Amino acid sequence: MSPIKTKHANTATAFLCALALWNCGSDSHETSATISKAGTASVALSLQYNTPPLLDSLVLDCYGADTLHYVHSADSALFNMDLFPSDNWTFKAKIYANGALMQMGELSTKLEAGAVVDIPIQMHPIVGFVLVEVPIGLKNESGIASGIMTLVSEDERIEIPMEESTGKLIFNSGMLKLGVEYDVQITLYDADGNAIYDLSDKFLLTEDSPVPNLSLNSLRSKIAISVKPADERRVAITLPLKAGLRKPKTDDLLITEYFSAPGTKDSSLYEFVEIYNGSLDTLLLDDCTLGLGSATSIKQFALTVSEILPGQVLVLGDAASENTPAIHINTDGWSAMSNSKGTVVLQCDGETLDSLYYASSPDSLHTNVVPAVGSGKYNQSGQLNIDHWNMRSDSSAWSLDAPTPGKI
Repeated sequence: MSPIKTKHANTATAFLCALALWNCGSDSHETSATISKAGTASVALSLQYNTPPLLDSLVLDCYGADTLHYVHSADSALFNMDLFPSDNWTFKAKIYANGALMQMGELSTKLEAGAVVDIPIQMHPIVGFVLVEVPIGLKNESGIASGIMTLVSEDERIEIPMEESTGKLIFNSGMLKLGVEYDVQITLYDADGNAIYDLSDKFLLTEDSPVPNLSLNSLRSKIAISVKPADERRVAITLPLKAGLRKPKTDDLLITEYFSAPGTKDSSLYEFVEIYNGSLDTLLLDDCTLGLGSATSIKQFALTVSEILPGQVLVLGDAASENTPAIHINTDGWSAMSNSKGTVVLQCDGETLDSLYYASSPDSLHTNVVPAVGSGKYNQSGQLNIDHWNMRSDSSAWSLDAPTPGKI
């Protein structure tokens, strides 16, 4: 793999270990890719870690007989190198998360010609941060219009306004010192400025826990009780609600991805339809069916999973295909999907909650279609941009890309 130059980087709780072989070039020394492997040491370094939120990249600097600089993205934690022998190679690793340097590690070793090495590097957090995500559902039925998170320690007070994202609100503190105890309070407000939710907690940032796990209960609906004992004083009492358990309604369940054209030469690919619970409740699926077919002929298959949690993604796959993982076999049958055009329908209690018609090009009956691969083309799925969920009948809300079952 080729190194990438960038200044942004990665996060984690981690070890850096050496593993197997193959050559990886260097930004700073182009001739290292052309030297004889007989006179080099083969080194493969990989990052092994529990993935933290907002992971950016891993930076590795190598100092010895050569000077090398590598930057890998969060999804590529393997470094493969052929290095000149030297009595003193030093490897310095940095992990970036949330847009800043979060962890560091360093190790020095001797490399001999022809050696295949296995070198662990312990990574140490130097800062931490607080990230809180508040589920609000796609329709924000709780009516949250604004919010603030306040962090208070012995030495400072920090106020963080909320950021809006599809289906959730986000509070991100930025980098904080380790070894400091904070009191945290989160307050959410409706459009009239009334407090409709409060959360208070405290946490201590440590090397073992640089990103504390803070969460709010699912907000199912807006409930606030206001007590006004005097004109000059107003006390807001807010009640957190657990997610409800009910049958789905319109706009609760969305079809977010379909894969109709897996190539026959790749045994890891399989047809599937992905659905997403955009509500704040656990939805019952006992009377729900998936329909597959053409524009005029559709076969319905009952779902074999009984419920879907708030914000959960469920993959419905073909049980007849040997390639389909067991976790994605969630229907009692399957009708082979056409590559270039077809219909997908999701119904519950006989009511259509979502549907789409995909085609490689519009026709006289369907002037605005979800994009599909053309005849004889394979290995791309139709994927909904969740930020445009409320205009999903428009082709501009969809794109074709490598399939990502189970990920929005």
